[in-house]
Amino acid sequence: RALLAAPLLFLAHAPTGSRTWTSSAGSNEGLVNNLHRDKRWWSHRVGEALLATDRALFVPPGKDPYQDAPQPIGYSATISAPHMHAYVLELLEGQLQPGAKVLDVGCGSGILLAAF
Repeated sequence: RALLAAPLLFLAHAPTGSRTWTSSAGSNEGLVNNLHRDKRWWSHRVGEALLATDRALFVPPGKDPYQDAPQPIGYSATISAPHMHAYVLELLEGQLQPGAKVLDVGCGSGILLAAF
């Protein structure tokens, strides 16, 4: 049930009339703070995971790792926008407990697996 309710809550906070996200920043901490300000995450554990997983380590040099938008990572692949990572972590936060095992199939850049 919790997994079904969370998407509706997320969509209720999504911007209307535009695909522009306003959470971008100049640092990982700024990005995480802006994602929280924009209600993209709300649990303490998700905030800690996002702060501990610096997006710059997963985005190639010359790209803007703290832009809240997908970024190319090579081989015609992209890393998803940070607000999507926050959303996935929020959906899983209640399910993941210390010592739990996670199998992330097709994890792309690996940023979510690192955050788990």
